[in-house]
Amino acid sequence: MIQEVLNPVGKKESRRKPDAVTRAKSRDKPVIGLLNNSKPNVALFLEAVESELLGQGKNYETVNVVKPRSAGPSPEIEFLAERCDYVINAVAD
Repeated sequence: MIQEVLNPVGKKESRRKPDAVTRAKSRDKPVIGLLNNSKPNVALFLEAVESELLGQGKNYETVNVVKPRSAGPSPEIEFLAERCDYVINAVAD
C-alpha cells in the first residue's frame, strides 16, 4: 500500500511585484518602531529588545505602538511607515 504525503506549502506565484526596499532615512538618530501585537509576553519581549538597542551606546530613538487586537490590522501602520526607519513586529506568546 502506497501512502501519499501532502505538502502544505502553496506554490501560487504572486502577480504583484514586491515593493522595493529603501535604505533608512539619513538622520542623526535612526528611529526604530516596536510593534506590540498585544499577545501575552510581547511587552516583556519588546522591553528587552528596546533595552538592548538603547544599551548598545548608539543613538537610537524608539517608538512603541500596541495593536488593539492581535489578529487585526494595526491602525497605526501608516504612522510607523512614515516615522520609522525600521520596525520590529513582535509576535511572541
